[in-house]
This record gives sequence, C-alpha cells and structure tokens, in this order.
Amino acid sequence: MSNYTIERVNTGVPGLDELVEGGFPKGDTILIAGKAGTGKSILAIQFLYNGAVKYGETGVLVTLEEPPRLIKRNMMNFGMDLAKLEKERKLAIVDLSPSKEVTPVTMGEFPSFDLSGLEAIIMSHVKKLKATRVVIDTLSILAYKFRSRDILREEFFKLTANITKSGVTLLLTSEIPEHHLGLGVFDVEAFLASGVLVLYNEKISDTLRSRSIEVLKLRGSKHSSRIHPMRITEVGVRVFPGEISPGV
Repeated sequence: MSNYTIERVNTGVPGLDELVEGGFPKGDTILIAGKAGTGKSILAIQFLYNGAVKYGETGVLVTLEEPPRLIKRNMMNFGMDLAKLEKERKLAIVDLSPSKEVTPVTMGEFPSFDLSGLEAIIMSHVKKLKATRVVIDTLSILAYKFRSRDILREEFFKLTANITKSGVTLLLTSEIPEHHLGLGVFDVEAFLASGVLVLYNEKISDTLRSRSIEVLKLRGSKHSSRIHPMRITEVGVRVFPGEISPGV
C-alpha cells in the first residue's frame, strides 16, 4: 500500500459509506453536527457498534450529556446491545455526564481550563481495549467551559491530535443551537475536523418533517455534494444515497 493511499474505516451505516468513498479516512477527526433531535448520537454510536460487531474494531464512547443507562436503553430500541459489548470488552463507555455525582474531569469555568484530564481518561481506555474508534458526545458542553476562543481552539486541537495520532478514528458530535447559522457552539469544532457531516430535521409542512444528511467536507475524499434523505429506522440511521432531499 502506498504511503499516500487513504485507508478507509467503514461506518456500516446503510447508505452512508456510499457518500464518502467507502468510509471515513482512518485516523481522522469527523464532526457530526446538527440541531437537537436530528440523530447525531444515534449515528455516532452506530459507528461504534458496527465497528465492534461487523468489523472487529473495539471502541470508546465518552458521554458528556446523557447517562450510560439511558444510552443503553435507547440503543436497544435499534437492536444494539451496548451492555453486551461492554462485557465482551469490545466497548468502553466513559461516563462524564452531569448526572454523575463525582467526575474525574474538572469542568470549572476558568481561562486556564484544559482537556488533559479528559485526554488521559480516553487514552487509558483506548490502550486497554486497543480501540480504533472513539466517539465524544457531545463536544458542545465542553465548549461552554471556555471563556477564550483561542484557548478553546488550542485545547480542542491538542485533544483531537493526540487521540488520532495512533490511527484512532475520532467522531465528535456538536449541537447547533436553534436559530444559529454555524456548525457548533463556536464553530471551532468544524475548523478542527477533517470531515463534517450535517444532519437536518426540517419542518416542510404542518404535519411533516424531513430528515436529511449532508457531507459538508471530507478532506482527501470525493464525497457527495448533495443533501440526501435520511431516516431513523428500527435498526438505526439509514441514508438514501440515490435520492435528493426535498426538505432543505
């Protein structure tokens, strides 16, 4: 294999790999952005689940918002048994959600706040499981902890670079606030990521909404430039690459 050949990581999400030349570039940082209720977490966790079940790749899920018990319950609705993967040491779930009484990462609002503690926790699990896939859900919560945009960008850059330098593929979710035109809390996430997927759930009539997905960028790849329909089915997210969404 040439040094310049891009190794692809299959997402296993029906229809999505067709939009991104067969998968995400291995060792890249991919941002999944969208407003509340667009399916960001489902898609990201589906990436981890498929990695473990279909491709023999272990993963780490860092949850900064929803408690693991709720994540496991919700993903079982799509036939994804995360607890089973944990027992089989194919998945580690790092609970840094607000509901946790004690968190090993200080989340204080200080200009000097850094993400070295979070990085250490993630890399510890990566090494234990020899994980090649990591998901951080959702990065927007961390962004609010920084008063300085410059410090935010520097800390996010160090975090993503140190996680991916060993070949780990990193997915970040970021919530787009209502009536916000950017791709994240401070748009820093999109600046750092080599790939950006945007999920939509737009109201197109009084009784109908349309879900869709757009590959906004994916460095080193010939990706689709269209907005495609997406649905949340009984097995998770499904993308329809042969169709063009009417809703955006």
